[in-house]
Amino acid sequence: MPALTTRDSIVLKSLFDPEASATHTTKHASSQTSLPGMTEHQFTIYRSTELQIISQLQEKSPTTSTVQGTIDGLSSLIKESPGYASAYINRAQARRLLIPLDGLFTPDHAEASEQLLKDLQQGIQLAEPKASDQEPSTHQTTVLAAAHTHRGFLLLKIADIIRNGEQVHGVNETVKSASAETVEEQASRDFAAGGQYGNKEAREMAVRTNPYAKMCGAIVKEALKKEHEEWRADQL
Repeated sequence: MPALTTRDSIVLKSLFDPEASATHTTKHASSQTSLPGMTEHQFTIYRSTELQIISQLQEKSPTTSTVQGTIDGLSSLIKESPGYASAYINRAQARRLLIPLDGLFTPDHAEASEQLLKDLQQGIQLAEPKASDQEPSTHQTTVLAAAHTHRGFLLLKIADIIRNGEQVHGVNETVKSASAETVEEQASRDFAAGGQYGNKEAREMAVRTNPYAKMCGAIVKEALKKEHEEWRADQL
């Protein structure tokens, strides 16, 4: 089983130890804990089952069979309750543990990479508040922060592949034909969303990948360079 990278560790910590990466959220959480489309009672039952399933991944280095067992368990939960967003997002993270970083979006792992993105997309769609003025529940903010952060890192990986002139596998045609800058901008938007929902690392990554901030930084750098050159010319 591939070793965890720094990025993996950040996302894992966000998912399975959400308090460690949570910070003051821009999107205020309501007092409810449920997810859209289900009662508090239903949520409590599904959440209890989910926690039992993912508890296997709390060990330091879970085996491949343990991770696969977790994926199978989450798939069964999704089949029982297809509207339970959290199961998709945790299944995506479990799937990620079976793919080495350099294997993401390659021919050998195209299908698994595609499933990763589909799970995150489905989880985000199900967990998002249905109205702009609706306050998300505490669990909504947790899963949305984790999902947007995870997808942000995956999009950065895709941008790196495109920038290196290589083909991306396991993505749709729109992404395949996009520039590295376009994909990186989408990653920045995901990080911004993750930050709004309370993930500290996502908030930091949003700043680092923000195209406007990068452009301003480049302008400042160029201005300083020009000023330095003019100063040197004056000394001659």
